[in-house]
Amino acid sequence: MTCEQARQLLDAHVDRELDVATDRELTGHVRECERCAREVESIRALKRALGESQRPPAPEALRRRIVNALGSRAADRVTRPSRWLPRSGWIAIPGAIAALLALMLVPRVLRPDQGDFLLREVVAAHVRSTQVDHLTDVASSDRHTVKPWFVGKIDFSPPVVDYQASTFPLIGGRVDYLVDRPVAALVYRHGSHVINVFIWPSDRFERGPSLTTRSGYNIDRFSHAGMNYWIVSDMGADEMEKLAALLRG
Repeated sequence: MTCEQARQLLDAHVDRELDVATDRELTGHVRECERCAREVESIRALKRALGESQRPPAPEALRRRIVNALGSRAADRVTRPSRWLPRSGWIAIPGAIAALLALMLVPRVLRPDQGDFLLREVVAAHVRSTQVDHLTDVASSDRHTVKPWFVGKIDFSPPVVDYQASTFPLIGGRVDYLVDRPVAALVYRHGSHVINVFIWPSDRFERGPSLTTRSGYNIDRFSHAGMNYWIVSDMGADEMEKLAALLRG
């Protein structure tokens, strides 16, 4: 089993939805593959931290799209069924709705938005680091210790600065993986908050900070000096923006 095949089954594996033979084969792969094992830890950590969320109800806009796609006459029959409509018509309309829903929803499942997928990966890596005792590979506040540690482990040299004077002390770093590529993770603290700063080379010019929230965590992302920066923490938005300004400085 390849890593690509395994990753498509990891969620079902964690939820115990696979058949015995497939689960046994996947379990053997995870034992031998550190990357897939860490992904399993990530999924489990997210489930423990966030719980199982219920699917939200279909929005009103989706109902209107279905009605518009069915046409005015069919829509009238859906909303105000007439007595003369044969039974076969009532069977056909739900089928048409189901087919339309499939056309609307399946492409989103098969081709997820890359930005949204990366958001999930970043949050998962942050949660994993705080819950499976793997916050740092090198524990130090000395940039001259942390920066050289990355040599030979990743194919770029991340900028490393300690912001102790600004109440964001560096506590270490590690190598993590986002979308199947190694990235540098610098770890800071601010009071009781743990902060992960994920860094990797950027193919874009300067891009200003963009703050968003996902699963209870704040994420601030920007590009600066040839590097992508993704900051993840449960601290407040003001503190996130302060650290982003320090990193850009």
